[in-house]
Amino acid sequence: MAKTLLEAVNIEVRRGMGVVLSNHNLLAKQGDVVVLEGANGSGKSTLIEAIARLLPLEKGHVNHGEMLVVDHEGRRKPSPLNVSLALQKNGALGSERVKEHLEIAMKMAGQSLDFSPFLDAFSLTHRANDCISNLSQGQARKVAVLAALLPAFASSNPSIVLMDEPDAGLDESSIEALCGCINELRKAGHCLVISTHDERVKDCATTKHHLPSGRNTPCEPQQKGDTSSHSTSPESPVSPSRFGLTMQWRTLAWLNQNAMAALLTLGILMAMGPWTDSLTELQQLGFILAPALAAGLCGDAMVAMCREERTNAWWRAVSTGPPHSGVLPFLLGAVVTMASNFALVSEFSAINMFVGALLTGITSHVLRLAHQSTERLARPQAVFIGLLTPVLILPYALLLDMLTR
Repeated sequence: MAKTLLEAVNIEVRRGMGVVLSNHNLLAKQGDVVVLEGANGSGKSTLIEAIARLLPLEKGHVNHGEMLVVDHEGRRKPSPLNVSLALQKNGALGSERVKEHLEIAMKMAGQSLDFSPFLDAFSLTHRANDCISNLSQGQARKVAVLAALLPAFASSNPSIVLMDEPDAGLDESSIEALCGCINELRKAGHCLVISTHDERVKDCATTKHHLPSGRNTPCEPQQKGDTSSHSTSPESPVSPSRFGLTMQWRTLAWLNQNAMAALLTLGILMAMGPWTDSLTELQQLGFILAPALAAGLCGDAMVAMCREERTNAWWRAVSTGPPHSGVLPFLLGAVVTMASNFALVSEFSAINMFVGALLTGITSHVLRLAHQSTERLARPQAVFIGLLTPVLILPYALLLDMLTR
């Protein structure tokens, strides 16, 4: 008997002030291909994002396997199953390379395989080492689709594959390859939930789920695709911090955003001349740590980078959390404070370096969490978290007072 892999029970989801889904149910078992049908705005994308744990529920809950993974009370737990996802946005940074992004997607499932045949089927072999920003929109969409398909091919256990309009922008041969992959995964016992308007993809369905009514229509899928096995090897998942550090060093976004603010602050202080000798110890420390604070107040550059193609949402669905800069702000704070110490008072202080590292690191990560808390809003960039940063001046003043006592 096929095991239930996905179940949404009486879920209600709002978008802004309107209710998009109300008392909606969805069930998918091993070997099911559920195709979502409905007019634009009927809730297909909303349903996919809700079962991927990306949207808050007003009512109901979602189970992956036998475990509750999200409910209306705000509980959100990691899925016990491998979940892969293709959103309407591609979910990849432009600075990632094609091969790199696909490897990361498979490592989320703890496995890896030779994906050369898949690149060949989707006509991407010659672009494997190119940055995604250099691809056409259609080619970038192929990468996003493969990032949803390959983890299931690499997984030895039943997986959940969620794809929102995977056919958008694909050429004829790629849609044919997509349909073959869907049928192969179905025969391997994975479950797929797909939103599409393409009749060729609909022909792969075992069930057509109509929105907003929730009516199910059983179907007989086409028998395209083979059941050939793919050799896999175990891999360790990529952590969000490791990925964030890699992207930060590759793009030097930290230099443009955080380090530049610290250098400008330090430059202004140095331009004021040799005045530090007339200051109290508290005032000197405040000026020494000011560049570190400025670097931290700029937040984490990964937040803005990951908003481009909803990379944050993709990582939240398939991993333990969105990418971040990890220890980089702490290292930057230490270096900036050391430079500030030498420039302003011509001496070295290990204590000040340590405090500066903590100041930049903690401030940066606090602002990152504040920015990421707005990601579920319809217009997250319209929320000016920067207006709240003056409240950090009080903790900064208390820190200075504590250190000079």
